[in-house]
Amino acid sequence: MSLSIQVNRRCLFLLALLLHSACSSKSPPPSPANDSRPDSPLPSTTLSFENLSVGALKAYRVTLTASIGKIEIALFPQQAPETVRQFLYLCQTGFYDHTAWHRVVRGSFIQGGDLSTRRPPLSPAEVEHLNPRLKLETGKMKHESGTVSMARSQTPGSSETSFFICLGRQPALDGKYTIFGRVVSGMDVVERIANVSLEGDRPRQRWELVKAEVVRGAGS
Repeated sequence: MSLSIQVNRRCLFLLALLLHSACSSKSPPPSPANDSRPDSPLPSTTLSFENLSVGALKAYRVTLTASIGKIEIALFPQQAPETVRQFLYLCQTGFYDHTAWHRVVRGSFIQGGDLSTRRPPLSPAEVEHLNPRLKLETGKMKHESGTVSMARSQTPGSSETSFFICLGRQPALDGKYTIFGRVVSGMDVVERIANVSLEGDRPRQRWELVKAEVVRGAGS
């Protein structure tokens, strides 16, 4: 048999093998061409807190990672369910990440969560997803060391995203601000932030809330 005939037969054999593989039912279907479009929706990995019961909300805590350490916050949905829902939402979406601890009143509180201090700033599309202002939610809890409350203007029901952590007992605030949590770990970090160099009530240097994380199963 000549060399050319052997080569031709080998080519025909390989061609038949390739055709068989292409027609095999075990071959995976081709991906649609538009699957790789930049605007294709991705599966959501976030939790929806909007419809969770108070009992279900009690399963969550929040860890705030500052530039000098971590602050763990237990939440009180039984006292302030709507505030807790919004706080969890803002933490989960990363809106609080890289905001500043922008205000310190010595002996009283430190304040953070002002989204205008975020770096990089939020886009207009992200701002559209922010929840509306929160109503005042009060109860029997008192403003004590480690208490976490929502900041607001002079008008009740004007809270949005900014919150404060008390450094000691603050009876003048009771019943006027929404208490929604308490620091259970990291008060030493809070105290260090409270001792920064100030110009009025503003830190001279930027102190960041680097990351806010929702933690499940920690109890309350």
